[in-house]
Amino acid sequence: MSDAHRARPAPVAPPQPDCWRTIGISGDKSCPELATYIHCRNCPVLADAARMFFEREAPAGYLDAWREILEEPVAEAEAESTSVLVFRLGSEWFALPTDVLVEVTPPRPLHRVPHRDGGGLAGIVNIRGQLQLCMSLHAILGLPGGPTVTTAVVEPAARLLVVERGGDAGLERWVLGVDEVIGVQRIPRSGLRPVPSTVSQSQARCSTALFECQERAVGLLDAARVFAALKGMVGG
Repeated sequence: MSDAHRARPAPVAPPQPDCWRTIGISGDKSCPELATYIHCRNCPVLADAARMFFEREAPAGYLDAWREILEEPVAEAEAESTSVLVFRLGSEWFALPTDVLVEVTPPRPLHRVPHRDGGGLAGIVNIRGQLQLCMSLHAILGLPGGPTVTTAVVEPAARLLVVERGGDAGLERWVLGVDEVIGVQRIPRSGLRPVPSTVSQSQARCSTALFECQERAVGLLDAARVFAALKGMVGG
């Protein structure tokens, strides 16, 4: 029987009267014993009420109802799964593994990098008092749009992703502009399927698989390839 149709055990009312709610700390605080005990939790009246509450007999059917719930087998979760952050770039949906994600933040003003107009480098952004390079995933994946220093109107759902990854050259940190974030999802390995040949060359180069999320096809990006592409754009 499903949880929706199973009769839940009836709640048991606490002992009455509950003076702590009327003249005690949760009431009008007119109880003269407060001068001695300071708080109702120190008062023997509340202690006696709690003892009565836990020592009372359970209502008819209460224990049987909970026995049925506890005896039901636990549904086994798939052990092989991966945690990802799902986001939108234009009309396309993508995901990155959460192990490279540092934070998600609302859009912030971008500042131009001298002699570096266009391309994947969108500008410099202040994240918690530190200047970080803001990159365009749109450019890496061959999609139109992306953050720029001249953007006058920002989508209300737009966000900045701060990602970080350690490597042979040390710690790499980037800020990526995206148009919308769904949130973190746990994807079973069995739900991943190969990237079809119809996907563009840029997206196929950075993608490892596709999966379904909220009736959307989402491309799972390879973090190592994305970081390599980011570094290549700055170095180029």
